[in-house]
Amino acid sequence: MNNLPAPGIEPSDLAQTQQEAQAAFAMGVAQQSAGQVQAAMASFHRALVLQPDMAEAWSNLGMLLEDSQQWDEAASAYQQALQHAPALFAAWLNLATLQAQRLQFDQAEASFQRAIQLQPEDPAVWSNLGAMLTCMRREDDALACLQQALQLDPGYDKARFNLGYLLMRQGHLREGWLCNESRPFPHELQAKLGITRWMGDALQGRSILIAPDAAHGDLIHMVRYVPVLKALGAGRIGIWGQPALKRLLREVDGLDDYFALDEPFAPAAWDCWVPLMSLPYVCGTTLDTIPAHLPYLHADPVRVAARAAQGMVPSAHADVEHARPALRVGLVWRGNPAHENDAQRSLPSLVSLAPLWRVPGVRFFSLQSGAGSEEALSPPADQPLEALAEPLGDFHETAAVVRNLDLVIGVDTSMVHLAGALGQAVWVLLSDYKTDWRWMDDRADSPWYPGVMRLFRQDAVGPQAGQWAPVIERVAQALSELAASGVSPAGEAR
Repeated sequence: MNNLPAPGIEPSDLAQTQQEAQAAFAMGVAQQSAGQVQAAMASFHRALVLQPDMAEAWSNLGMLLEDSQQWDEAASAYQQALQHAPALFAAWLNLATLQAQRLQFDQAEASFQRAIQLQPEDPAVWSNLGAMLTCMRREDDALACLQQALQLDPGYDKARFNLGYLLMRQGHLREGWLCNESRPFPHELQAKLGITRWMGDALQGRSILIAPDAAHGDLIHMVRYVPVLKALGAGRIGIWGQPALKRLLREVDGLDDYFALDEPFAPAAWDCWVPLMSLPYVCGTTLDTIPAHLPYLHADPVRVAARAAQGMVPSAHADVEHARPALRVGLVWRGNPAHENDAQRSLPSLVSLAPLWRVPGVRFFSLQSGAGSEEALSPPADQPLEALAEPLGDFHETAAVVRNLDLVIGVDTSMVHLAGALGQAVWVLLSDYKTDWRWMDDRADSPWYPGVMRLFRQDAVGPQAGQWAPVIERVAQALSELAASGVSPAGEAR
């Protein structure tokens, strides 16, 4: 970020100029609080024209630039603030958090430590440092930081939520679920729904509504609890969820109603409600009691047959030498760009999967929808990827496609949850940084999808740490062995 130009004036009254600068800064703070981003930026710039060494204005401007994803400019603004006020705690904390988001871990840790030196009693800096160390898998250090934050402020929900993420990833589910209740969204839903929140009390004969506080994949993952609620005596169970899942999930065993988020809906008709991501907590789930009976989702047989008729039937043309049907493999290489960790969890492009193309005896189908789907329409000549006849989007239709496959290979998106819930073989490609809690630590399988899911993780240490190329090579080797075996991932002859 270039320094702001000199004001070009020689104020005869310095006090008056500083007063105007403070007024512009105060206006900017008010505009920032009101979400008036452009107006706030203009006010902070005005303050800095009048008083270029106003560190607080530089720091607040950095926050606005960061929120606008102008990362370099934001970092420069924080550094300008610290140049003028080296003891400005807020600028050190904001700079550290930005550096952590940009995976500049060494710089971030140094900035966090500087902030701690300035205000060791502030729980936010300990919590943010703990969250970063969790993502880096320095779990003992992370635990110490998060415990320190909670010692300073036992009611600091952000630290408790970060601790829950760490505990769940370590497999300490009961303790992790409890900490996860500190997330803010359920409280917002409570105000919106206005009915009693179910906290695990007697459910016999009562109607209960499951409300979403997470994404599509989370709902696919947690809908397994509907039969659990029915077994607890629920008289009527409904889901208030994403429209794209309605046709698929309304057939879940034990579910009575599904209301799409874009449909009219009357919360008062229900006795109680439960946030989706609170179901494991209120049901007391541990590693040994995960409801993992597969499949718990089912594709429409009519749509499965229709998809097969469109060319997804087994074909021997890809393995002429052995005269056996080719493996049918669906691929997903990108997630939702809006996801907070999408830059790490998604592959850069379809080209990253190039090592798979050399495996004989395989037909590849694109399961990609949204971002990245255009790559499947015109892949390079050496990439034997088949695009589907119709675009995906509604999970009812996607399930029919998946049931025509032998294997799904994908990054951590809703598609791998769908495959697992259908009881379909699925290989998941996992980034090392900020791996989702449900995949836990150092496992090659998942207790949530036993017998059908295999996890391929980026290296955590060494020269190839955090790189996708070694992961794809391991997948290619495993796929080659599977294709040569003449059996499907389920162990059936092809």
